[in-house]
Amino acid sequence: MARENPTDGYRMVWALTRRKLGIAVNRKRVLRVMREQRLIQRRRREPRRRRPGFFRVERPDQLWHFDMTSVWVAEHGWCYLMAAVDCCTREITAFSLDLRCRADESIALVERAARAQGIKPGQLTLGTDNGSAFTARRFKAVLSGLGIAHRRGGYRDPESQAFIESWFGKLKEREVWRSEYETLEEAREAIGAYVERYHHRPHSGLDYRTPKEVRETWEDAQDENEVLRKEAA
Repeated sequence: MARENPTDGYRMVWALTRRKLGIAVNRKRVLRVMREQRLIQRRRREPRRRRPGFFRVERPDQLWHFDMTSVWVAEHGWCYLMAAVDCCTREITAFSLDLRCRADESIALVERAARAQGIKPGQLTLGTDNGSAFTARRFKAVLSGLGIAHRRGGYRDPESQAFIESWFGKLKEREVWRSEYETLEEAREAIGAYVERYHHRPHSGLDYRTPKEVRETWEDAQDENEVLRKEAA
């Protein structure tokens, strides 16, 4: 399992092994075996600096982080991947890979994601950086029309977009940097397949549950509350 996931630490390998075998696995044993096989990757952790501002996420579809990054495609050169992540469930609510990253592409993705997730006015806050696509008047007008609040991070402050920046980093480690895309369609299919696998992969920030499991937990709790309200009425 460690060799299949060479970019992951021993805790994630432990979680993946436990899920695959369907039995309890000792985490210290996983660490020992990985050390013996020289499969431990040491990383230097940068000290985290304190940031002003705080947003407490208490439910799905309350706060999304939305950003873009570049992906090399042989047919076109640098292409632009835009994606939004739910900061509660860590689901990727929408993504697109295009030749350009203007306000038009950003608007199209936000509108598609809002329809797919059934976002109601006043329900969602969208967090972005201060890129030109996200500060354009048309982009802000569309968010206002959808009833989506806009929360912009500080300048040169990637930590304000920590969830989507982290996802982009893992995407590149696990998929993009290990592949060579000849066409745009090939890149879209590969990234789409990664997103599907990611939704069923345990996440350390979710107590090693998957994003889909967290979403289902919230939906089950909501259904149960609805039944209780009807019984009380």
